[in-house]
Amino acid sequence: MKKQLIFIAIILFYFYSEGQSNKMQIGKSYITLQNYNLLEKLPLTKKDSMNFVIRANDTLVLIETAHEKGSYVTYEYKDSTFLTYYKKIAFNEKDNRASDPATMKYWKNDIKIFFSKSISKSVKKEFLSFTNSISKNIDSLNIYQVKKIEDSNYVIYYFGDYEYNPSMTNNKFSNYVISWNGGNQIYRGSLKLDDKTNFSDRLRIQKMKSLFIKSLGHFLFIEEFDCESIFSDCYSENKKMMPFDLELLKYHYSYGICKGTDLKTFERQHRDGKKSLEKENHTLKFFHPHSN
Repeated sequence: MKKQLIFIAIILFYFYSEGQSNKMQIGKSYITLQNYNLLEKLPLTKKDSMNFVIRANDTLVLIETAHEKGSYVTYEYKDSTFLTYYKKIAFNEKDNRASDPATMKYWKNDIKIFFSKSISKSVKKEFLSFTNSISKNIDSLNIYQVKKIEDSNYVIYYFGDYEYNPSMTNNKFSNYVISWNGGNQIYRGSLKLDDKTNFSDRLRIQKMKSLFIKSLGHFLFIEEFDCESIFSDCYSENKKMMPFDLELLKYHYSYGICKGTDLKTFERQHRDGKKSLEKENHTLKFFHPHSN
């Protein structure tokens, strides 16, 4: 028993000494004075003695402990067919180098859209109706318009407008650009539309919706879906958010997976989660570190 107590105290000391990085958060715990004194690495100081607590016949010493910032995510079961489609779309393996692990990317903060002046009210109205329906159905994804460029983190503009994103200066086709941090959290986006090729408001809205959906996770559109599906890599003037499309997007922004993870980790967690459900009827929880 004595050895176990010493081991616990050593672990506490380890976390204390290692907990100075920005990825750690400080918590408080107590050990008895007797076990505290057994550890040569923890010399008792005057400051420590000020934090003594007497409980029953024991003197307890307050120790600040540190642990990695994060939260526990409860595993959410999905069948193999759903996961096959989701992995193709969310991990966008076509755009990842062989030496670069495929990762899922997502917006952590609200998406605040600024439109250039040349975009008509009717186009903005229809597009915002589309994004509002997404926000309404997905709690963790908030999308709305802002009037000032400095308040935005997403800009939508046409060819010939002021070049809001210099990296898109030489673009010959409509496209989007997003930026993400080390935790694969997207924090900025730009969508540049060729309004000459997309010569009608209907075509502009359809193209705008399609590119915007891609920018919600650096998604890859696939051939397996009907042309009307928003995630289908097939041309249609009648693309819309189908029920399965919405389910995929909801899952991407749900709390049933560890956001920002790489494909190998994602697959391993699903194997472990399914195994736990099948063999023990127990739902696993996975620790998800928080990025700064």
